Amino acid sequence: MRYTAKGVTGRTFQALSTRNYRYFFTGQMISVTGSWLQSTAQAWLILELTRSAFMLGLLVMVQFLPNLLLQPFGGLVADRFPKRTLLYLTQGSFALVAAVLGITVGLGVVQVWEVFLVVALFGLINVVDGPTRQAFVPEMVGRDQLANAVALNSTVFNAARVVGPATAGILIATVGTALCFDLNAISYLAVLMALRLMHQDELHVLERAGRQVAGAMAQIREGARYAVSTPEVALVMVMMLVVGTFSYNFSVLIPALAKEGLHSGATTFGVLSAALGVGALGGALGVAYAGRATVPALLAGCAVFGAFLALAGQAETLVPAVALLVVAGAGMIVYSAMSNSIIQLFTPAALRGRVMALYLWVFMGTTPIGSPIAGLIEQAWGSHAAMAIGGMSAVATAAGGTIWWVRRTRRSGSYPAASPPWADAPTA
Repeated sequence: MRYTAKGVTGRTFQALSTRNYRYFFTGQMISVTGSWLQSTAQAWLILELTRSAFMLGLLVMVQFLPNLLLQPFGGLVADRFPKRTLLYLTQGSFALVAAVLGITVGLGVVQVWEVFLVVALFGLINVVDGPTRQAFVPEMVGRDQLANAVALNSTVFNAARVVGPATAGILIATVGTALCFDLNAISYLAVLMALRLMHQDELHVLERAGRQVAGAMAQIREGARYAVSTPEVALVMVMMLVVGTFSYNFSVLIPALAKEGLHSGATTFGVLSAALGVGALGGALGVAYAGRATVPALLAGCAVFGAFLALAGQAETLVPAVALLVVAGAGMIVYSAMSNSIIQLFTPAALRGRVMALYLWVFMGTTPIGSPIAGLIEQAWGSHAAMAIGGMSAVATAAGGTIWWVRRTRRSGSYPAASPPWADAPTA
């Protein structure tokens, strides 16, 4: 096969050939960068107001608490109402709340409780926005380009993770935190404009199959039963439960590696974080180019991520740690992009919001559980042990998943990755 720059670029960014997704992608690039501006600024603001690391930790807990308590209901809302309409409401609400915080900070009248309230409101809005955005992707691009679109979403997130905090640091140092919140509020207008420009007749919206199960809790249980009874979806959920708890604790593992493992400071921490982000960005582009989602790629990504994370934790100098974290970041994104794509491919549209909500519940809900565990391990045995345990947990999870997949493949005689047991039939 002959590769050309134009051919590789066209394949990597193929989902952008779909007009509606191209609008959405552009809006997300601006909005996600704004979100990182706000995330960085609100952490700095709460430290300025309270001078307490405990209050910063409490702020993070408040941000994720609505997801822990209410995420399944957000998925139910995503399945019950048109997703484009819901995104108008959630993105507009985000903009309004960010603007209020920006104004109060700019006027110098902000109080600690107001910051906590704003963060809690963001968490509540995200309960609906998260599963709705995830489930809206297949409606924009269809099934054939889904894996590519999910990977491109990952490139947006990881590029913003590099640009957003760096820009926020410059703004905070020069003009203060208020402008970060103001810019975030403005950034949501890009998504609202993208939604406005979309062509409704080009969306892959499915007809609802008659009357659904009565009652909110019954419908949530319906989504949970589907997730448990569908092997590919269940595999992704179980793997993320373990990996999210023991391996995705970068807010603890990376600073510990910089300070304890490499005996350095904030600059080294920034370099290590950037290395992880660069690897993740490269991995996302690789997944976008491949354009396919398979269980073997899921397992391989998880194993590579875990192995190189563990190895990075044993490095004694900066250069090998950076090189190993770049590879770990690439494996991490391959694993997470495959997880997202497989769940969406193997879930019918009528249940997609609820099942994606369960996935987000597991993905985000493990953070406040796993971080203290990683912190205790690091405190007791050091950063080398914490990184090794985190990495090898992912490797063990991949090994267990591989054993399951091989046995299932042998029983069935073939693996149906290219033909999930359902088909989306566009009505428009």
